[in-house]
Amino acid sequence: MQDAIRDIVGPLLDDAERVLGSGFAAVLYGSGARGEYLPGVSDINLLLVGDSLRPETLRRLSGALQGLRHQRQAPPLLIERGEWDRAADVFPIEITDMRLAHEVLRGADPLTGLRVDSADLRSALEREFHSKLLRLRQVYAVHATDPRALGEVSARTISTVAALFRAALALHGREVPTATPACLTAAGAAMGIATAPLLELWGSRGKPDTVCPPERFEGYLLAVTTAVRVIDQFTSGGN
Repeated sequence: MQDAIRDIVGPLLDDAERVLGSGFAAVLYGSGARGEYLPGVSDINLLLVGDSLRPETLRRLSGALQGLRHQRQAPPLLIERGEWDRAADVFPIEITDMRLAHEVLRGADPLTGLRVDSADLRSALEREFHSKLLRLRQVYAVHATDPRALGEVSARTISTVAALFRAALALHGREVPTATPACLTAAGAAMGIATAPLLELWGSRGKPDTVCPPERFEGYLLAVTTAVRVIDQFTSGGN
C-alpha cells in the first residue's frame, strides 16, 4: 500500500475498529491495490464488512470517515457480513475487480470462497457498458467542438470504463494483467476492439488541463459501442 493511501486509511481503520470491533474486515481494491493510485486523481476504494451496521453503528462511524471526506474521497462500501456472503450476484463486476487485485487491511479475507457466476457478470457488464455508452453519446452531442470539455469527461470516466474492460477480459477467461494499459491491450485483442484511444486517455490521467480531440473521443465512443455488442453476443464459450 502506498504511503499516500496509508496516511489516509490508517487512522480510519483504527477508529473503525473501535466502533466495529476486531471482527470486521477491511479491503483495499481498485487503483490502490494495483499500484496505480495517483494522489488527487484516483479514488481510494475500500470495502468494510461488519457483523452489524445498524443506524447507531453508522452514526458512530461518522467521525472515522471524516478523513476521507476532507480528502474528497467517497466513503467505503459498508456491508454486513450476511449480506456480503450473498452479494456475488448483486455486485459481480466489483467482486471480479476485487478478486483480480485487493489487499486485506484488517480481518479475514472476505473474498475467500466467493464465486461470481459468468451469467451474472455478463448481464451486469452489458448493463454498465450500455449506461456508459448512452452518457458518452450525450456528452459528445453537446461538446463535440469543445476538446477541453471532452477531456474533462474522459478523465473523469476512463477509470470506470477501464474497470469494465478488465472485468470483460476476465469474463472471456483470459489472464488479466495487473497494469491497466496491458489489460486494455489484452481486452482489445480478446474482444476485437481498437483500444488505442482508451490507452491514450488513460495515459492522460492526472495531467492538468487535459484536452481530448474529437477524433479521440470518437474512438472512445466506438470502443464502448463495440464492447456493448461483444458482451451482448457473449456465450460461455466466448465470442
